[in-house]
Formats: sequence, structure tokens, C-alpha cells
Amino acid sequence: MELDLGLTTRSRVRLVRQTEVAECGLASLTMIANYHGLDIDLGTMRRRYSPSLRGAPLRALINLADQIGLTPRAVKLPLEELGNLHMPAVLHWDMNHYVVLEAVKGGKALIHNPDGRSRWMPLPEVSEHFTGVALELRPSSDFDRKSLRERLNLSQLWQSMTGLKRSLAQILLLSLVLQAFVLASPYYMQVAIDSALPALDNDLLTVLALGFGLFTVINVMASLLRSFVLLNAGTSIGFSLASNIARRLFRLPVEWFEKRHTGDVLSRFQSITPIQSLLTQGAVAALVDGVMALLTLAVMFYYSPMLAFIAIVAFGLYALVRAISFSFQREAQEASIITKGKEQSTLIETVRGMVTLRLFGREALRHALWQTRLTDAVNSNVRLARIGIWQSTANMLIFGIENIITIWLAVGFVIDGAGFSVGMVFAYIAYKGQFISKSAALIDQAIAFKMLGLHLERLSDIALSPEDRSFQPGTDAVTELKGKIEMRNIFYRYSSSDPMVLQGVSLTIEQGEHVAITGPSGGGKSTLLKVMLGLVEPESGEVLIDGIPLHRFGYKSFHSQTAAVLQEDSLFAGSLADNIALFDDEIDMERVISAATAASIHDDIIQMPMQYETLIGDMGSTLSGGQKQRVILARALYRQPKILFMDEGTAHLDARHERKVNEAISAMGITRVIIAHRKETIEAADRTLVMMGGAMAEWHGEGA
Repeated sequence: MELDLGLTTRSRVRLVRQTEVAECGLASLTMIANYHGLDIDLGTMRRRYSPSLRGAPLRALINLADQIGLTPRAVKLPLEELGNLHMPAVLHWDMNHYVVLEAVKGGKALIHNPDGRSRWMPLPEVSEHFTGVALELRPSSDFDRKSLRERLNLSQLWQSMTGLKRSLAQILLLSLVLQAFVLASPYYMQVAIDSALPALDNDLLTVLALGFGLFTVINVMASLLRSFVLLNAGTSIGFSLASNIARRLFRLPVEWFEKRHTGDVLSRFQSITPIQSLLTQGAVAALVDGVMALLTLAVMFYYSPMLAFIAIVAFGLYALVRAISFSFQREAQEASIITKGKEQSTLIETVRGMVTLRLFGREALRHALWQTRLTDAVNSNVRLARIGIWQSTANMLIFGIENIITIWLAVGFVIDGAGFSVGMVFAYIAYKGQFISKSAALIDQAIAFKMLGLHLERLSDIALSPEDRSFQPGTDAVTELKGKIEMRNIFYRYSSSDPMVLQGVSLTIEQGEHVAITGPSGGGKSTLLKVMLGLVEPESGEVLIDGIPLHRFGYKSFHSQTAAVLQEDSLFAGSLADNIALFDDEIDMERVISAATAASIHDDIIQMPMQYETLIGDMGSTLSGGQKQRVILARALYRQPKILFMDEGTAHLDARHERKVNEAISAMGITRVIIAHRKETIEAADRTLVMMGGAMAEWHGEGA
């Protein structure tokens, strides 16, 4: 028996598509929470209950469900008993995924896949994916039906834009001038037919032609000015909008980028385009179309209330069709955007990994994977296009029948002598055509504004995600760095459902000390370095710089006086000098050469055709592994840091180059923290620490 909590539930589950790499479980919980009456979106869920990069085990889902007020019950059952589950329920899928089961009927199951789409699947096909584990979720007594959505409002985007109101006012004024011509044109036809033609009055016809000809010139000039204003306003607003969103994007924490595909981030950024279009053209068009529809409708009622009523009925039917099809259109539009992002991500990854694919002979398999992603994108576009076809077909049918009825009645009025002239028929048909086109355009604009919620929802993942801690107010002051680092009882894990990666790590590194950290792979060394750098925040514990907590010392201040060479570092398209100075406005070539010499890459560079102006390929593809690593090291030394962090920073160097690099850096007398496995690198350090299983210990011998 189900517990009746007086909640308003949805009649069906609405698909929520995952954004991050491993948040299918969170998306599934969001679907079921929405179904039971908790209005929350995936972005809000993610910000409140951050998922793990490595996925969520069933235990983590149970804990999350309990936090939002759902009573979980994990069950193991055969496929034949799937229909006995309390639905909607979460199914464990393909050993590494979660989906939502809404219903089982006629040998088929309605599956909502966060990584795909909703569809009825035959049970034999379900059997190929279902692992036999399911999670039932019921509202508990403290389940709170409310709205927790954090929405990005359109007003938040245009608040910082200058000149928007002025541009919109200009566009509106010019649009009204254009519409005045449209409103007057049918009357020209009526006067010409009803007055000039029966009287064979050439003078009247000439005067009418000259008057409306002048009106046409004014109309053309207004159209030209409006086009230029739209161009300038669209360019300015588009630039401001893109710049503001990009600024926010570049200030997000490192973990935000690690959890998302590149293609998905790009597709979210591209949601700026429809917003820009609606801000510059859609808003004005909607207002003008609304005014024109009302004016032409008033004129139509003046000609014939009966004929005007028929047009209103047709307009109402068209509006009903668009309203009914909106949810399908929105879902298809969302699927199209997401599948296109996945296809782009696969293509980008394939291009970047072409050397690996070539060596392993996996081009055909990768092509097949990309084709699968492309097929999904094409199918999504086809579904969207089908909805558009049905809408246009309904449009043609409704207004086609309306046009036939209108002409039949209007001509009948003329024949019956009911006060309708031939010129009035032509004028009314023209006005009616304007009403239909403007009212239909108004509906289209209303749907476009409604659809804007989809794009704002996608942009909200960028705009509403909290900025990195280093950009918080009051973190810009520069504190002189000496070089001492202290970590006190540091605990860290990727999410609340993951085991601890760092377990109570405490260490002190004195000013000018050279410390090597070694240990087996996966022991937490790179994570420790990121915590030390302030790139990630520990769950508990404290990092002190020169005896001052890092957040008080200032992340920007700390980063400006330190340098790091990490495993995932890359070069950028440009010259070698640009990369070493990291595109400084005014490059100090003496420092560039000095840093390159210390990194033992200077001799290699001067042998190149253009020396320091030599251009490198994408991500340094024209350099060898050792050369690339030495250029990255030179980039770090160019900053003249007080502390240098290195994560396998000399792993690609031969013994001679590594010795020269160590001697040059040692002569600087700066604090060095390195992660290494090579014996020579470890022996060069003043002290060696071992990380194993998230714990730190002193190294007392070989073989660690």
C-alpha cells in the first residue's frame, strides 16, 4: 500500500539527461524526485550533492535519496518480476550505468536513459542491459514538495549590457514605420479598384501611385536603417554576452572541467546564439507582431465581424497545435543539442588521440563509435524536423480551410449586395493575410521565448556554478612569499561517496628545502600536490603558507609567486617565446633565454630555423616529449618562483639533461616539491617522503 502524503505528482516521468561524465545516478534520482513533486533540476542537484568523477555506487544513491526525502529499498530480482517493482524505480544498467523504469506493459518496458532518450524497450532487449539490481524509491513522511530550481533569468544576462535599451527602442521605432506601410498598402488597392477603376480616373490613380510610391521609398529607407541597427546591436550584444559567459567559464574550478566533455561545454556556450537573436530581434518582433495583429484584427472587424471571427478561430486552433506539440519539441531540441555535443566530443578526442589510434590500428573502431554518436545526433535532428513538419502541415491545413471559407463568404457578400465591394474583398484578404502572418509569428516568438528556458538552463551550468575560491572578494592582495609550506591533518576525497584519497596527511617543508614525494601510483601524490597548490579544497585540515592559512594568504598571491609543472600541462599554438612567457603582453626575452637555459632547452631552440620565434603545433605536437617537458619547465622558471612544484616534471628527460636542470634550479635556492619515481631524481632531494594508501611517511631506504 502506498503512503498518501497529499503530494501532487506528475502523470509521467520527464527525462533528465546527464551532463557530467558520471552523473547518471544523480539524473535518475532527479527524475524520480520530480515525479513525486520535488521540483528540482539536475544543476541544482549537482551543486547540492556533488557526484563522484568515478560514478556513484548503489550505496551512494541510497544516501542521496535519503537526503532528499525518498525512502530507498534496494532489491535483486529476475527480469520476469520487473513489473512488480514500485515504479518509477532505478535500474542498474550495463554494470556501470543507471536508468529509470517507469512502466512495464505488453512485454515492453518504458526506460528513461539519462545518457540517451526515453523509449519502450522489449523485455528481451532490457535483459541484455539489466543487471538484476533495482532501487525502489517512495516519498517519506518528511518529503517536502517544493521548488528548489536555481534558474538563470534573462534579466541577469542583460544587466551588464550597455546600450541595449537604446538599440531596442530604435529597432522598435523603425519596425513600426515598416508596419505602417504594410497596414496602409491594402487600402491603396481598395481605393484603386473601387474609386479609380469604375470612374476611369487616371489622375486619381496617378496621385495614389505617387503617394504610395513616396511611402515605399520611406519604407525602404526605414528597412535599411533597421537592418544596420540590428547588425550593430546584434554584434554588440552578442559580443558582450559571449564575453560575460566566457569570463565566468574561465573562472570556474578545475574540477568543473574535469567532469565534463569538451563538446558539451562548447554546445552550452553556443546557447548564447539563440539568446542573442531573441534579445535583438525576437523581443521587438514579438511586440510589433502583437501590435500589428491587434490593429489588423480591429480593421477586419470593421470590414466584417463574421469573417474576423473565422480568422480568430483558425488562429486559436494553430495556437492549440503549437501548445500541444511544445513539450515534444523541447525534448527533441534538448536531445539534438546534447547528442551533437557528444558527437563533437568524440570527434575532438579522436583527432587529439590520432597517434595512439594509428599505432594500435583502432581507426575503424573509433570511426564506428563516432558514427554511432553521429547517428544519434542525426536521429535527434530528424525527430525535431518531424515535429516541424507536422506543425507546418497543421498550419497549412487550418489556414488553407480558413482561406477557402473566407473567400466563399466574402464573395457571397458582394454577390448578395451586403455592403461589400470588390475592392473591400481584396483589401480584407490582404488585411487577413497580415493578421494570420503576424499572429502566427507571434505564436512562434512565444514558443521561441518559451524554448529560451532550455538554453538558459544549459547556460546556468556555467553562470550559476560557484567560481573558484581564488576569485573570491578580498583575495587580490599580494603577500610576500618566503617559501615554507605546512599541511595539518589533511583529509580529501572526490565526493562524499568515495573513499578518502588523503588520510590525515601532515607535513612541513621549510623554506629553500628540496623535498621529493614518491610511492606507488594511485597513492594520492598528485592529489596532494593539487591540495598544496590550492587547486582543490580538502574535506578537512589546513594548508599554511609561511605560517598563514592559504585562504588568508591569498590564492592569487600564492599562485603569482609559485610555479608548477603538472602531468596534464600543455602548450598552446604560438611561438616558443610566447609559450615560455605564457603570452605576456611585453615579453622579457632575457628572462625567456635565462629560463630556457636553466631548463636545458636553449641549445635545442637556437638550432631551430626561427629560434625562439619557431611556431609549435597544436599542444606542442612538433616537439619531442623531452623538448615539450623542458619548454613547460622553462615556462615555470620564467615566473622566477619562490616555490616550484613538479609532478614527474623531468620524467621524459635523459640523465644528462636532468642533471643540468637540477643543478640550475638548485642554484636558485628556492623551495622545491617534486613527485618522482626515478632513483636519480629522488636522490637529488634533501628529503624524501612516501605516499602510500593516502598516508604519508618518511623514506628510509631503497625500493619505495
